[in-house]
Amino acid sequence: AEGKGGFLTEAPFVMDYFYECVLAGAWEFRQGDEASDGAVLETKPTISAFDEFHESNRVLGEAEQLFHGDRLPPEESFAKMKAANDLIVELMLAEPLVAQPTHFSFDSRGRLWVSQYRQYPYPAGLKMISRDHYYRSHYDKVPPAPPNHDHGRDIISIHEDTDGDGKYDHHRVFQDGLNMANAAIRGRGGVWIMHTPYLLFYPDQDFDDVPDGPPVVHLQGFGMEDTHSVANGLVWGMDGWLYGAQGSTTSCHVTRPNIDPPTSPGVYFQGCMVWRYHPESHRFEIFSEGGGNNFGLELDSGGRLFTGNNGGQTRGWHYMQGGLHLMQGTTPNKFGPVRNPFAFGELPHMASEQVIPRFTHFATLVESTAIPQKYQNSFFSVEPLHNFVIASQRLVDGATFKTTDIGKVLTSDDSAFRPVYIGNAPDGSILVADFYEHYIAHGQHYQSQIDPTTGRIFRLRGKQESLEQDLNLFDKTTDELLALLNHPNRWHRHTAVRLLGERKDSSSKPKLQQLVRDGSDLESLNALWALYQAFSLDDQTASVALRHPYAMVRYWTVRLICDDIGFAHKRRSLELADSLGTLKDGPTRVSDKLFQAILELTDREDNAEVRSQIAGSARRLPVDQALPLVTAVLKHDEDIDDHYVPLLCWWALEIKLDSDRDAVMALFDDSQLRSEPMVIKHILGRMMRGLALKGGHHDLQQCAKLLKLADSQEQVDQLLSGFELAFAGRRMVGLPENLARALVDSGRSSLELRVRLGDDAATVDAITLLANGSAAVDERIAVARMLGEVKAPDSLEPLMAASLTSEDSRLQRAALTAVSAFDDPTIAQRVLGHFTQFPVDVRPAFFDMLLSRTDWAHELVDAIANGAIAPADVPSDVAQQLRNHSDVVIARLAGQHLGEGAKLKPADAQQRIEQVREVLGEGTGNPYAGEAIFMERCAACHKLFFKGGNVGPDLTPYQRGNLDTLLISVISPSLEIREGFEYMTLITVDGRILTGFVVDQDNQIITLRVKAGEDIRIERKDVEDIAPVGRSLMPDGLLDELTDQQLRDFFAYLRISQPITN
Repeated sequence: AEGKGGFLTEAPFVMDYFYECVLAGAWEFRQGDEASDGAVLETKPTISAFDEFHESNRVLGEAEQLFHGDRLPPEESFAKMKAANDLIVELMLAEPLVAQPTHFSFDSRGRLWVSQYRQYPYPAGLKMISRDHYYRSHYDKVPPAPPNHDHGRDIISIHEDTDGDGKYDHHRVFQDGLNMANAAIRGRGGVWIMHTPYLLFYPDQDFDDVPDGPPVVHLQGFGMEDTHSVANGLVWGMDGWLYGAQGSTTSCHVTRPNIDPPTSPGVYFQGCMVWRYHPESHRFEIFSEGGGNNFGLELDSGGRLFTGNNGGQTRGWHYMQGGLHLMQGTTPNKFGPVRNPFAFGELPHMASEQVIPRFTHFATLVESTAIPQKYQNSFFSVEPLHNFVIASQRLVDGATFKTTDIGKVLTSDDSAFRPVYIGNAPDGSILVADFYEHYIAHGQHYQSQIDPTTGRIFRLRGKQESLEQDLNLFDKTTDELLALLNHPNRWHRHTAVRLLGERKDSSSKPKLQQLVRDGSDLESLNALWALYQAFSLDDQTASVALRHPYAMVRYWTVRLICDDIGFAHKRRSLELADSLGTLKDGPTRVSDKLFQAILELTDREDNAEVRSQIAGSARRLPVDQALPLVTAVLKHDEDIDDHYVPLLCWWALEIKLDSDRDAVMALFDDSQLRSEPMVIKHILGRMMRGLALKGGHHDLQQCAKLLKLADSQEQVDQLLSGFELAFAGRRMVGLPENLARALVDSGRSSLELRVRLGDDAATVDAITLLANGSAAVDERIAVARMLGEVKAPDSLEPLMAASLTSEDSRLQRAALTAVSAFDDPTIAQRVLGHFTQFPVDVRPAFFDMLLSRTDWAHELVDAIANGAIAPADVPSDVAQQLRNHSDVVIARLAGQHLGEGAKLKPADAQQRIEQVREVLGEGTGNPYAGEAIFMERCAACHKLFFKGGNVGPDLTPYQRGNLDTLLISVISPSLEIREGFEYMTLITVDGRILTGFVVDQDNQIITLRVKAGEDIRIERKDVEDIAPVGRSLMPDGLLDELTDQQLRDFFAYLRISQPITN
């Protein structure tokens, strides 16, 4: 063959959902234009085999030709549908009017607003630069917000029934050319659109469906790594907040433009959660955590929030304010570390009495007049994988719910029927949005197996039930809206509440107050919401509502009081703050009158759901109000097995531990409270575990206090169980003597405790254990650290032996650190003579040890000077420390033999930053290859998700997607040193010189984490001086010697938003 061979761009590859095989290498080919197909050989030549599969990370893009699979025209597909015997299904809308519908909502005229996610899965105008096998991708830029955005295919459309025949006959487009817009909803004088990464507001005060001006960006920073998990599901809460969801495989750093400073890190969260935003106060917060790749939110007549599930086992989640809910997904480490390591539990999804296959994507609670009575208060859930809608009865389960299936209410023989959204409609029916795709998995969509031109909307209604005809609430008077607060159709009630809240008609206030007092259950609840949304709720009305016979009125009154936005006294202060630009986040103190009323309610409350809200709201209050409420809830023994209440009580206490420790601990002085069954079963163990896990000297002293206060064996058992859980898999060091004694007196004394208490026999046992090569390595490591801390007699030689001869590098590091506590002149030479035999990951401990004493540092530079240690084997940070040593001889020798050190000048650093930026823009990176580079060059000090060391800052929560700050931090790390990670030098009275980070300190102990990752605890009485070094431990030149492709791989890994490997 003549001419150039090989591939025009890159080798072809084959891939399934998670793995790929690249067909790169030697290919066999035949010459000539025509060749008959070769016979399949029984034994294939090795050269023709490509059998190396790895996690898929191939950068993808939209193909020129999409592969949509089999599909049917709308009428043919509709003919394959079957509704339950008492229901009718109707085709309401189809392509080309709608396509890829992911969300719909209704305005106050009863018109349907459909969000058409046609641009999915690839954002317009962006280039993917890396991704992982979960399809979490990173792009070359943050897309600009409209109107200056890259125009895409997404559409927000409006559909109206103008003649009252129950069919949509008038259609218009509100906005097109959008890019990653998946939800839209009217309210507050305009239209709110979730246009990832922005929450946009299009003002339209005159309701003519033409924006009055350009969109306003209210929120920014929502993640878009995986466009099937982006922020979504906009819905108006009954408290006047705008609620939204976030899926499992995206992260956010949400900020408020023109309110938060440009340097603000934003509200960070990775994975599933529910967020909310209050348009008048501009507050943004995480409402509840967890879920199952949430896509859509449902609000019932009680104002409760629900969502569906991307897995099996449940029909969905019932969200609690401040709840830490189960995060769906059993893949280890897929979603990164838990947000609160002291949560010690999570709220479960709704249990089901049936086995539920994957997956119930979303559900609506039927509260519509055109649906038969037997389905009322039941979930209608969409199941896109198996092409049906199923009804499930909702049953009370303490403070939450469980379900039992009734049966399928809509099925289809068309495998491309993919119901993804469902909701109650103004006419009393249920609408279903059909994404209509032969392939429904997002991995297939990223592989261009998708059709952005198809989609349908169907309606379910009862055979015998009539449709509502009065749908235009926009033109109704205030009195007419008040009359709708008891309407049998949920949409009418909720829309009337929203309009009353927006109008803020002062004439409605006394009428709403009377309805709160004397109305039916639903009237009272809706009137309460309307007052709050209109900033007209006052203390007197709230006090009345706290005594209302309907539990949900009491529930919501507690929640609204503690949220503290919609009260009459707040309206003027919010307007003033907004005009002056002095908005502040966070709730304020509840008035004494209302606090006392809630406290009295808590004592007598007989409803578990109300008690759960009291516990959930308590965590938002100042400590002197929060603690009495929590303790009152904890006295309700009937909640001892509840799914929600005990954990909500614990979280309300735990959040106050750091800010108001003394007040929290004073609770346990009350022997009656300690004896409460709820406290014994759910609080004592968690409190002990939390304090022990924090592990500071003061924390451990309070562990001792709890043990001393315990006045029953049951209390002791719970406390000790919590303590043991805190130390499971880790060492127990630095225990105060009174705690050690209390643990010994409890009958559960460990070897370490006995050694720390000066038991000579225990010390002998510990030394024997250290020398026992057959013992568990973790036990030997813990013993080595302990022996160094107590400087146990006769332990130096066993520690030296472990340092020099152990085959486990972790034990060697621990032993070397322990040896540094002994001021023995022979140690340095013995260790130096072993240098070449130390593994690479032990050498940081070797250098830490020798640098810790001036005499030993002399011997180290002598070894470098005489060639026993090659200068190339001395890390740059060690060389710098030797050059800067206070001993002039050491500093001079280091300068002679290790050079003067090259510090990157600001101008050079900026030039290097621009060089790297240019390289990153020239190609794509492989995060899997980049992980190996990170582990080699960074992981000794830094942790990213679950991998790496704990010397420097944990990189997980930082804005690693911001390339500008990332390049500065990596290339010129001393330019900006994070608070809390100043590199310190600590000098002891006996001459030790220790360098590292202060990771814990109290009035007795300073804990320093040295470069080897070991923690050294020094009593303050032994500290002569401690001062910052003034530079970063991280060396300049970290990226030197990396190829261009390695640089791209490294940054692809560094910018991942969630773990890519276990």
